[in-house]
Amino acid sequence: MVWGKRRFSYADYSPYFDLMRKLRQAEADPTPYQQFIMVSTERLGGESDYYVGVPNETFMAVFDGFERVEELMLPKVIDALHIGDATSDEFTSRFEFKHNERDAE
Repeated sequence: MVWGKRRFSYADYSPYFDLMRKLRQAEADPTPYQQFIMVSTERLGGESDYYVGVPNETFMAVFDGFERVEELMLPKVIDALHIGDATSDEFTSRFEFKHNERDAE
């Protein structure tokens, strides 16, 4: 997989969410389909870091402004899964959800 990262404020990420959704729906093969992933981690001041994972460089080319990141630089703990299958090995081998204090009660 190929990974990219970009910081957005509030809903500014939405055009890329729509793009990722379209790319994922257009992919007929179930293996690459699971390789379309969008997750985020929250930052202070309404900003979040968004990470997109796609099967190859061809797909990453349409995500302008995203900095290429190696898999080792992905956050292990995320705040949100925007696109992807949370039960797939592609997801579970890389990410887990942040647990908040309410979940511990």
